[in-house]
Amino acid sequence: MTAAVADLLFRPRNVVVYGASSDPAKLSGRPLAYLTKFGYAGGIYAINPHRTQVQGVPAYADLSQIDAPVDLAIIVVPAAAVVEAVERCANAGVGAAIIFASGFAEIGDPGTAIQDRITAIARRTGMRVVGPNCLGSFSAADRAFATFSTAFDDEGERPDSPIALVSQSGAVGTFTYSTMNSLGLGVRYFANTGNEADVTVVELLAGLVDAPDVSVLLGHIEGVQDFTALEELMHSAADRGKPLVLLKAGRTPAGSRAVAAHTASVAGDDDAFERAAATYGAVRVHSMEAMADAALAFVAGRPAAGRRLTVVTQSGGAGALAADTAVELGLVVEPWQSEDRELLASHLPYFASTANPIDATGSLINDVGILTRTLQVACDNDDTDAVLVVLGNSDAGADAMVDALRRAYAETSKPFFVAWTGGSGRPRRQLLESGIPTYSEPGRAVRVLSYLVEHSLRHATAPTAG
Repeated sequence: MTAAVADLLFRPRNVVVYGASSDPAKLSGRPLAYLTKFGYAGGIYAINPHRTQVQGVPAYADLSQIDAPVDLAIIVVPAAAVVEAVERCANAGVGAAIIFASGFAEIGDPGTAIQDRITAIARRTGMRVVGPNCLGSFSAADRAFATFSTAFDDEGERPDSPIALVSQSGAVGTFTYSTMNSLGLGVRYFANTGNEADVTVVELLAGLVDAPDVSVLLGHIEGVQDFTALEELMHSAADRGKPLVLLKAGRTPAGSRAVAAHTASVAGDDDAFERAAATYGAVRVHSMEAMADAALAFVAGRPAAGRRLTVVTQSGGAGALAADTAVELGLVVEPWQSEDRELLASHLPYFASTANPIDATGSLINDVGILTRTLQVACDNDDTDAVLVVLGNSDAGADAMVDALRRAYAETSKPFFVAWTGGSGRPRRQLLESGIPTYSEPGRAVRVLSYLVEHSLRHATAPTAG
């Protein structure tokens, strides 16, 4: 069942927009516009009793008139008409339905009763339901954009990355998606589950664990309906070596109240969630930015062999800050115990430091060869499991430094991160375009490095779910 719902959402053969508007600017018109605009290759149909065609797509008064099996229905009618639409879709043999409308369990008892009717239909007929109170899903792989989100209104090219993002909150999901785009990352499969009358974040992520074109799994969760299913997801991801990054709300009484008001979810035992994540090697983050940062770290696909971090910097002060954070997070930042330290000294100014962090000083701005030689020694060093380069400002000499970083990154298989603070931001963009994990502040880079190291050292030994 799990794999089937993922297939219905992300790889549908035919899609119907139930209640489709001829105005592509309206919420009820956007899904049809996106499906045609982005080149979905399956069958596209509309249900609109007042028209024979909507936005160039054949329109019908009833689902029974469509002479093709419908895998996915996008229900865009108002809340008052949703139950009837769900019933009609289920009776017509539709595989899955997405419900955009709000006004259900999140508003209290009257809405809960209506949502319960939707759940009952899903249980009775086997049709899967995503939502209500959600903004839909998309599959970049199959161009199946079953959503009304305005995140897709721009005409620019979108990066594509082997990442799945499933979020209970539509805004959290699209905010994270946009943040990832700014880091040069894309999302291959996305879904927002809303009130979770039927389909949950956990179920959809479980359905994508074995997808060959997904290497990183991201999830935002407000409530956990089935804790055993969550543990099984964590174990499955770890068993396949795929990072599972989770952002869960409701850690505090205030957060739990907000969760209940937002999607009528019960946040559950946060301590139990924390223990499960630690036990099975899932990565728990506490912000949308941190989830995007983690995706950038993991998608590079470079595991760490150990905890030993070498920091190369142009600023002794920034290096010290990075070292403090690294040690606090369980990384090891110690001077090298090899002859490489003497070799390094021969490449640095006499006033530089060969201790770790390695302070190459501001001289590397005027002599990029210092940076090149330092990175060569650091990446080859046997006491180094990962490298962090801490730079800042330096726009005038940035092009040569960026080229040196690109070469060093290409010549090593070790995790290699850059923190470039200040300046115009252009060097960061250039490095990100080259696929190098790059952050605007050393603390962000170190934190995700710690996630990467922990995952690298622990995922293979995650225990079997009981």
